[in-house]
Amino acid sequence: MGGMGGMGGQGNPFGGGGGGMGDLFDQFFGGGGGGQQNGPRQGQDLRTRMSISLEAAYEGITREFTVTRPEACPDCDGDGHPPDADAQTCPECNGQGQTTRVQQTPLGRVQQRQTCPRCEGDGTLYSETCSTCGGNGRVQREATLQVDVPAGIRDGQTLRMSSEGAPGENGGRKGDLLIEVGIDSHPDFERDGDDLHYDAAVSFPKAVFGASIEIPTLDGPVEMDIDSGTQSGERFRLKGKGMPRLRGRGSGDMYVTVQVVTPTDLDSEQREALEQFAEAGGEEVEVEEGFFEKIKRSF
Repeated sequence: MGGMGGMGGQGNPFGGGGGGMGDLFDQFFGGGGGGQQNGPRQGQDLRTRMSISLEAAYEGITREFTVTRPEACPDCDGDGHPPDADAQTCPECNGQGQTTRVQQTPLGRVQQRQTCPRCEGDGTLYSETCSTCGGNGRVQREATLQVDVPAGIRDGQTLRMSSEGAPGENGGRKGDLLIEVGIDSHPDFERDGDDLHYDAAVSFPKAVFGASIEIPTLDGPVEMDIDSGTQSGERFRLKGKGMPRLRGRGSGDMYVTVQVVTPTDLDSEQREALEQFAEAGGEEVEVEEGFFEKIKRSF
């Protein structure tokens, strides 16, 4: 499994920067860092992608994979500074972690609280920063995880692994890891929801007289009867031979489309038999002479 994809997170429902209603909303209700800055904050959700085969989606599997994700720095325990570093109250915000900015708006003067730019909301300044994480409190580490992929999962669905995302702040819980599952295309079957589709090549005599033919399924081959006089493109249904229904009972169906194969390489006996068949049906058949027939006729 490759590295992590982009990080997920809860964005402002009124939109990001760039002006407009979102900024005005922030000005009145404490955007840009308002709230309890020193309280516990949950870590961000992270996203990645996994590809599996159709057989794995049919059976359900436990998959081991590796992700690269931020984790709390082991040397400073995520604090961003050595344990013995000298601490002092931030003079910019007086230890509050926030500063107040007065701004003139079309609706009058408003006060806006924002995260202190000097202590970054911590309220405390330290004499040293951790050399391992550069004061960030986070390091990128590889983690090997296992995820249970349920039988019947569909392409593009997402699995959630609780508390396997980015670490929280100030004692907050970790975020979650979201895994988007992609299902590889299959050489024989095409999936449509919980149903599967399969094209079965059938010889001309079997289509004429009817036969029992072997059909591959994801649960092993099965026998299927086709009626006499089956036409090319006719479809048959194998009940319950599709994909298992996710968090439900039973399975979808398999639909088998018959493709009658026209013979190409015929010997003289087969060709003569087909000519007689055509003539018996009232058809006039013009058969192109072969090389040896032309030589024989010339003598």
